[in-house]
Amino acid sequence: RAMVYLKALLMAAACAMAAEAFSPSVPVRASLRRLPSAQAPPMRKAPSSRRSVLQPCRMQLDLFSQPKATDEIDDPFNPVRPDPATMSPKIVMLMEDMGAMKDGQWLSEEELLVEWRKLYPDWQVAAWPLGSIDVGAVDARDRLMIPELGGDPFAWPMGEPPKVICVGEMLIDAIANDASVKPGDPDEKWTAFAGGAPCNVACALAKLGTPVGFIGAVGNDADGAKLLEVLKQSNLPLQMVQKSDKPTRRVQVTRDSKGERTFAGFAGSADEYADYDLDVSKISGTWLYAADYLVTGTLSLANEKSRKVMMDLKFMADNINMVRVVDVNWRPDFWKQSQSEARAIILDYLQGAKIVKMTDEEAQWLFDVPRKEALESPYKLLKELPACVGVLVTAGDKGCSYAFRKNGGSMPAFEIPVVDTTGAGDAFTAGFLHQLIKVTDTWQAEFIDLVGYDEPMPRGHQIPSQRIDKALADKNLAADVVVFASAVGGMTCMEEGAIAAQPSARLAKKFAQVYGDSIVVKEEKREFEVPEMDKPWLKWQFSR
Repeated sequence: RAMVYLKALLMAAACAMAAEAFSPSVPVRASLRRLPSAQAPPMRKAPSSRRSVLQPCRMQLDLFSQPKATDEIDDPFNPVRPDPATMSPKIVMLMEDMGAMKDGQWLSEEELLVEWRKLYPDWQVAAWPLGSIDVGAVDARDRLMIPELGGDPFAWPMGEPPKVICVGEMLIDAIANDASVKPGDPDEKWTAFAGGAPCNVACALAKLGTPVGFIGAVGNDADGAKLLEVLKQSNLPLQMVQKSDKPTRRVQVTRDSKGERTFAGFAGSADEYADYDLDVSKISGTWLYAADYLVTGTLSLANEKSRKVMMDLKFMADNINMVRVVDVNWRPDFWKQSQSEARAIILDYLQGAKIVKMTDEEAQWLFDVPRKEALESPYKLLKELPACVGVLVTAGDKGCSYAFRKNGGSMPAFEIPVVDTTGAGDAFTAGFLHQLIKVTDTWQAEFIDLVGYDEPMPRGHQIPSQRIDKALADKNLAADVVVFASAVGGMTCMEEGAIAAQPSARLAKKFAQVYGDSIVVKEEKREFEVPEMDKPWLKWQFSR
């Protein structure tokens, strides 16, 4: 374990040395992965890794030696400590700050173990709830990519494992051909489209260029085969999707003359469909450990079996510092429970979520915040969710509002010709996450001035939720992210089909640039200060 800790330190130094030797202007993070601890969940590695930094340079660093053809070496990534006399003084200083060197000399394995035990006095072997391997020694993304570690680089259509994982229902949306179609009308009056909120978000993210995966179950039938083909065409990895003997769900959606849709129901019992038949034992914890974001809705909470799966995933995601994103997506027809029981289940699931999206109607139903107040003062919803770093409220053609810890605001909707609003909220969520990841990754990659160093140094590694909190403290940056999300959601309303109408990043960016000037963001006025998220011991009270 001491050598594992040393490898992490040396890898950080290797990144810094590569940046210094190859291009001093390239911002490279010297990020460390903490090993699992019973008291502190493992830190998550920043997006830049030894693959993305070292391999493109094609450099042979002295910090690592080529493995020799001997039985004594069974780890191809085993680092060899270089002679301190050949190391840059800056790197020596960095390694001393990290605790790997002292007085210009490397610590022995025994000394490293002593230092490591000081940092993690209560450490024990990780027991992953989903049966994942212990990925404390080697990054999970490496285990999914490198053949020597059991990975397969060709298994990921977007060239790398997902940064975002969406979990939940994938189904067929049977959308009425026009406003005159009613439930019970013959099949020829309905057009079938792939749908389901988490699946919609996943496909939209893939179109925008964010590496994403979808975990769900489809039936072993014609509709299930159609859905799998949609995922394949969207560049989503099919190995994360399960097959069930239950049928794929078909949902009927009616439309009014303005394109607004209404859920009209489905045939049979809500519990009889494949999307509730997800098997938690077939979900690899390594997938989750390799990602930064977990996106879910709440429909899977309506069924007892799928609710247990969702709670298991909630436990693991919160344990390994994933950003859990929840879209409330209240659909009464999916629930056998009373509204009060369903409300209690959903509120329990929201605890610990970092980003929550809801409509103004759902805000009133869940938190007793009137719809108008939810749009004008979204911080009142943030007060209800102390673990949250961001709340998003959408209201169709009335626009949207948002609240982060340091700022909030509201904005009108884009004025567009509306054809079909199905999946617009899911596209909004995808646009928000796509832009959020770009902004927070850029923030994490910045070099900053540190006391004791003559030159800017890599920013200290932050877990994803902290990156969001700190990066979106800039109110202009926060507003830009939400404007982009609104553009993606708006463009989806201009064509039929929740997935078919989703735009690419290039089109959405152009749309936001051309029409965004007409969007005036109204800054939110707050009556209180949200506590700092880096003080988890701070408890606070509020009243409605």
